[in-house]
Amino acid sequence: MWFLGVDIGTTHIKVVGVTDAGAPLPAARRRTPVSEEDGLTFHDGTAIWAAVAELITGYATGPAVAHGPLGGLSVATLGQEESVAVDATGAIVHPSLAWWQTWPEPALSAETAEYFDSFEHYQVSGLRYRPIQTPERIAQLRRSRPEVWRQVDKWVDLGSYVLWRCTGAWAASTTQITHSQLFEVADARPHEPSMNALGVSPRLFAAPMEPGGIVGEISPAALPDVRLVPGAPAVMGGHDQVLAAYAATTAGRGRPVGAFDSIGTSEYLMVLATEHSPQRPGYDRGIDIEHAWRDGEYLLGCAVPSGKVLQLLADLFFGGDFERIFALLDSDDLLDSDDPPSTALPEVTVTTMSGADRGLLSLSGIPAEATPTAVVRHCVDVLADTALAALRLMQRLADAPDGDIALLGSLFGRAEMVAHRRRRWARSLVVSDVPEAVATGAAWLARATATAGRRSS
Repeated sequence: MWFLGVDIGTTHIKVVGVTDAGAPLPAARRRTPVSEEDGLTFHDGTAIWAAVAELITGYATGPAVAHGPLGGLSVATLGQEESVAVDATGAIVHPSLAWWQTWPEPALSAETAEYFDSFEHYQVSGLRYRPIQTPERIAQLRRSRPEVWRQVDKWVDLGSYVLWRCTGAWAASTTQITHSQLFEVADARPHEPSMNALGVSPRLFAAPMEPGGIVGEISPAALPDVRLVPGAPAVMGGHDQVLAAYAATTAGRGRPVGAFDSIGTSEYLMVLATEHSPQRPGYDRGIDIEHAWRDGEYLLGCAVPSGKVLQLLADLFFGGDFERIFALLDSDDLLDSDDPPSTALPEVTVTTMSGADRGLLSLSGIPAEATPTAVVRHCVDVLADTALAALRLMQRLADAPDGDIALLGSLFGRAEMVAHRRRRWARSLVVSDVPEAVATGAAWLARATATAGRRSS
């Protein structure tokens, strides 16, 4: 018997199996399907389900074939910001605009947007307003396609949709549903004033469920070419970053880890909290508060577009050669011998995701004699300092002690990146050796739930 984790990400869908003993099997992946319409990029739930089903079938008859039938699965996805509209039969009636895209003109009124971005509302939902979230998406669909909006029965994230395809049951992860800004982060209950402000009702959304809950049994008809253990459960997963943190904690084998830094296209910093306590400094900094994988715990999170900034720096200064970024990080010297003193380097501002409308970064005051190496190295230092400042603020807000920080994600697979952070941060950093942490975390979660079910029966 084996268990499967699915990670539906921005660029790729990945699957990882774990054995009955919990040992990870090799990963498989394919590009996340997208469609284009009117110059915008969309994710369509039907195409994503077809890709997921194909991956699972190939995995069951490939890397996992020697381990018997599938004993359960779980799904992690990019944030609830990406949701699809379905009708009463579950058919997709409108795809999800890709999270990095925005509409030319807002549809939500300025007054309503101000309500969702207020500190008072932050105390309810744990998030600042962003134009990529559910309120603006629903307003756009209602204004531009009213005939489609009239068909909508459910508004669900991609993970909920895939689990429905597996089981025929609707449920939404508590790690995702509060991203809609329509549910209370304290207990994931619908927030009636927010629903009224947007003109929707709670029935538009699937019922919230904690990670690890059983959505239903995997239907043999959903995956007809996959051998299933009778009653194999489809287990609630959730936000991909939460599942990555769960994987790092599970792999820690009892070593306490309360802070996480996951870096790929974006860098997402997280701190575990035992209390829900939205505070003004967190609001001002754009700190997200969401449910963790355990009931009664929360994750404070902050995104910094580090991966995108590094690629931009490589394009601007090194002709797109990303390896030169790592080469300059491999030196203990801040500047080359021919570079001007550090006081002559530019002023650098890096935005967080809450300030994405202002661009990724800004540079000013670059002296004529500054070399590309000096400028890029200084920018990378500022990125690291920006991330550390966010981490320290979240630890203070969560009243969390200094401890190990788990490093996850593709860029921390580079020793140069880790060494630079160790020098810059002077903190205890533990590089997670979990392969494909999001998918592996989902697989471990499915195994934990299914195993607990077997023991109780």
